[in-house]
Amino acid sequence: MKLSHIGIIVKDIEEGIKNHEKLFGYKQLGPIVDDQTQKVKVVLMGPSEDAPVKIELISPLTDDSPVTDLLKKRQALYHLCYSVPDIEEAKQHARKSGAIVISKPVEAPLFDDRKICFLFTKDHYVIELVEEGH
Repeated sequence: MKLSHIGIIVKDIEEGIKNHEKLFGYKQLGPIVDDQTQKVKVVLMGPSEDAPVKIELISPLTDDSPVTDLLKKRQALYHLCYSVPDIEEAKQHARKSGAIVISKPVEAPLFDDRKICFLFTKDHYVIELVEEGH
């Protein structure tokens, strides 16, 4: 399991891209993706394509998006994402270690339809698992 990216919530994804370009010199690493399942717009950013850890900017796609209330509370840091070879195995291991599964594995368009799922840890933060490409 290795850290893949850090998810950050932004009100406006285009503005978030500009801010991260100016502040960190990061580049947009792909297109902005509308993820209808998660009800968010997402985009990866980083210093380069081969950066070991990237930033995922996340903005609400709809008023009932899971990140809408977090934005209202001014929470920006959303999750840490780990890349795993087998999402079901990693999910079961996390559950046995006390994590609560908050979403079953679903395909994610940002990651070429590889499966993702979200968990809540005993330490009270959200992690995402993304299955490695084969």
